[in-house]
Amino acid sequence: MMKTCPYCKFEIPADALVCGHCRKNQPSASVPKTPEQIQSEKTAKRGCLIFAGAVIALFSVVAVVGSISDSIKQGKISAEVDRKNKIEQRSSTETAKAILPGINRYADLLEGKTQISAADHKKEAAKLRGLADIANKQSATVEALGWGDLSTAKTWRQLSAMLTTDAQVMEAIFSKMKPSERSASAQLHRKLAAVLQRHANDGFVNSASLDTDLYGVGGDFAPPARPEPDKYQRYVSEHPEVCADRTAAQCAELPALIKQACDGLGGCTDLEVK
Repeated sequence: MMKTCPYCKFEIPADALVCGHCRKNQPSASVPKTPEQIQSEKTAKRGCLIFAGAVIALFSVVAVVGSISDSIKQGKISAEVDRKNKIEQRSSTETAKAILPGINRYADLLEGKTQISAADHKKEAAKLRGLADIANKQSATVEALGWGDLSTAKTWRQLSAMLTTDAQVMEAIFSKMKPSERSASAQLHRKLAAVLQRHANDGFVNSASLDTDLYGVGGDFAPPARPEPDKYQRYVSEHPEVCADRTAAQCAELPALIKQACDGLGGCTDLEVK
């Protein structure tokens, strides 16, 4: 049998490995595969496919397990937060309901709606201290839940301090208070009672807003007033160019330096900094 060389196109023996004319190696002829070889290759391919499928399935299981694990963790965190919130809401509601009658009674005493003898002032003071203890315990409860940095714990402490002050007033100077002083204090306590009553009615579901709501009450609950900047600070703020060639530390000291210079001159009418 003969075959044609694919390079020079001359006919050469079918079993020739090198062309006798162009001296190039001939492509190896494909040898027909036996049925056993074909079956063996199919089996090997099937095994590879099964192994690949098992690997994919394993990774899928790992991914699903990881996702389930994350969901469980998030669920546990959410459940724990919900549990703590419910404890705080319940205890805050109970605390408010426990101290509200005492706050309203103190307002009645201030307004003269309820009269007591001077001998009973110490008893009333003791009751007010008991209310202060209840408010202070609620502050500790909130902190124990892990909400120590939240404003609600601080607000309950402020309320406890106010009730302690009320007890001291009742015990020492209540009978000496002027009508205007009693009226102002009674109004503050009425506002405080109204805020606490509203939150108690809602089950303290918005307890985080308690401190903000109490800002309107005034007294110890009012936010600290921000001091007005003096004219030297205003000048530096309104003229940023004076800090252009100065460091931040030097710029911060500038109002005091200007004031010192002006004081040395007996005051400054038109400020000019160089």
